[in-house]
Amino acid sequence: MTLTDLAARVAGYVIHPDFRDEACGLRCCELALAALRTGDYGVGAVLLDAAGNTLIEAQNQVFSGGYCSSGHAEMRLIDRFESELAGQLNPDDLKLVVSLEPCPMCLSRILLAGFGVVKYMAEDPAGGMVSRLDDMPPAWQNLASLQSFYHAHISDALRQLAQDLAQYGVAELRKNLLAQRQISSS
Repeated sequence: MTLTDLAARVAGYVIHPDFRDEACGLRCCELALAALRTGDYGVGAVLLDAAGNTLIEAQNQVFSGGYCSSGHAEMRLIDRFESELAGQLNPDDLKLVVSLEPCPMCLSRILLAGFGVVKYMAEDPAGGMVSRLDDMPPAWQNLASLQSFYHAHISDALRQLAQDLAQYGVAELRKNLLAQRQISSS
């Protein structure tokens, strides 16, 4: 599968109205595709208010614009939330939708941000942490108990698209990540 194939799948995707997170999920996939086009991991995130309106969008930016270890889509989104909207909105009333299950670093930030609902589209058996909440230290489990975590309510086709975007070029991206670590330790 090529990036052109993925772009065609995203552009041609028809939203299924029977799934409540479908439109937001497609937007996450569009952001993930944009990240891939800049040489980053294919992950996108959207923050919604209580009425379902989009507040903030972000895409992975670990490599574009120079290496940034905190350039995960969720981290970028939370940074913007904290600088632009903190104190104006109750995080308990907000919903975060992410194209890929958050990693340990992102999950920790999500727990501290306190978004009421967190939904992810595709599971990440190699690096996802939501499915491993019971492995978090007790203090973090306590924070997690204040939030709700779900699989996004989307079609199987959209879930597969999110998974394919997340997996595209991942071997090369991991090589880039390891190379960056070697540069940093030199």
